Amino acid sequence: MDCVQWQTMGSIGPARYPGTRTWGTMVALSIHLDRKADTPLYQQIADAVRQQIRLGRLVAGVKLPATRTIAKDLGVHRKTVVQAFDLLGDEGWLVAGVGQGTFVRSDRPGLPSELRRGTELEREDGDDGHVQSLAVGTGFSWDALLRARPEPSPVWRFLSRNRPDPEWIRFTGATADPSHFPAEDFRECVNEVFREQGANALDYGTPEGIAPLREFVAERLVPNGVVVDPDQIMIVNGSQQGLDLVARLLISPGDEVLVEEPGYSNGFRLFQALGARTIGVPLDPGGIRLDALARTLRETQPRLLYLMPNYQNPTGLSLDADRIEPLLELCRRHRVPVIEDQFDGDLVYRGAPRRPIKASDREDQVVLLGSFSKILFPGLRLGWLVLPRPLSPAMRELRQVADFSSGLFVQHAMLRFCRQGRLERHVEQVRRIYGARLEAMLAAMAREFPPGVSWTEPEGGLTVWVTLPDGADSLELLQQARGEGVDFSPGFLFFPNGGGGQHFRLSYVRETEERIERGIGILGELLRAHCARMPELSSSRPFF
Repeated sequence: MDCVQWQTMGSIGPARYPGTRTWGTMVALSIHLDRKADTPLYQQIADAVRQQIRLGRLVAGVKLPATRTIAKDLGVHRKTVVQAFDLLGDEGWLVAGVGQGTFVRSDRPGLPSELRRGTELEREDGDDGHVQSLAVGTGFSWDALLRARPEPSPVWRFLSRNRPDPEWIRFTGATADPSHFPAEDFRECVNEVFREQGANALDYGTPEGIAPLREFVAERLVPNGVVVDPDQIMIVNGSQQGLDLVARLLISPGDEVLVEEPGYSNGFRLFQALGARTIGVPLDPGGIRLDALARTLRETQPRLLYLMPNYQNPTGLSLDADRIEPLLELCRRHRVPVIEDQFDGDLVYRGAPRRPIKASDREDQVVLLGSFSKILFPGLRLGWLVLPRPLSPAMRELRQVADFSSGLFVQHAMLRFCRQGRLERHVEQVRRIYGARLEAMLAAMAREFPPGVSWTEPEGGLTVWVTLPDGADSLELLQQARGEGVDFSPGFLFFPNGGGGQHFRLSYVRETEERIERGIGILGELLRAHCARMPELSSSRPFF
């Protein structure tokens, strides 16, 4: 990847520019080119400049460097830069003056008013002729500061703008059913902590969490083949915080991260927010495809592989046992750590529980994430990390500056809840309830969905993945379904770099069997109407 940057002279204070009364700060323009990408180079240049304008780093009236200068620094033909500028001119972002250069347009419709202020540019060439200082006159503005952040992802925009009606049949939330929260049992544990420890339980805790709770987690992992010392375990505020801490420790802006495709959206959105480039590795019915993983590892230099091998969200798939050793060997050979998320690993309804990848980890290359939240109640925000020993000191230091520790009080309450056997009783109860709901959904889909539609049949977890016929669009179906009072998650939410229009995710844990059957009946009717317009479809297709 190549980069050209017109670097600022620094932000040491206000600077005044000849011929104006404008005072401001320096900004920089950066253009990155990925010559391996499918996107044409002129398009990459245009995208970079357009983003700088949107973020307020290039304001109205700023004169851009000469196309010849940009081309020389980027190592591309001048025609490539001219093509990019022509595209931006056609879109209304730039304006060219004969013999004067190219400027950011000040009268573009929709341009924020604070970016339309009169500004002037003073070019100052360095010894190599490629230093560009851009002077802008702007006052203080929170909006301008916020524009320096990356644009919200399509996933976030969709979720924030598409709030469900509470009366809808909701196949969206992959979280525990509130009607089965063990609230009374947990309240009794809370009261016991208050009676026995009083105000001491409200103090700060240690970054790694209380030792007895870490010991319980270590004991509970043994039947699954994971044998670790309690000092390798850190208690965190839910598995999402655990993933955030690991990512912040290992990832720098510009790094490549491998994720499953489709995959857990809150995982790859986190990596993208940290400036990483997410690369999707496709799945098949046996989990992540080893051939695709091997090819991607040869072609990239990823910092880590993040995956959810058992009862994966969104597909419900589990990694075949005979793929675990080859996967670890591939990652070991390429020196890539594995971040394994077992956030719903306890929710198994068919067959025996599946062993985590960590159980086969003899090189200490796997970080294992787990959570109490998915099996109890999401607002509890309590999870855990199993850390390779070399990571523990750095992770402890990072946790100290992040939020000191998880709440001491809730850790003591959870310890009592677990040691009194209440956790296992609750897990057995929700396994029966959620398992019955999964069976109700699968039976209704087999009865109601037309040929040409296929889906996964998970052994556990929280979700089912549906694939539509070629040419179908899950967003179009969603719009129709919401009109009938049914909500689901469209597939594009789970693809890190676009795609997924043929798919959607259904979650069954928060609806009763009766409402599940009714909702699937509505979806089936909509799907039959769609497939009636595509008569060439007469049999089911693979879901990947």
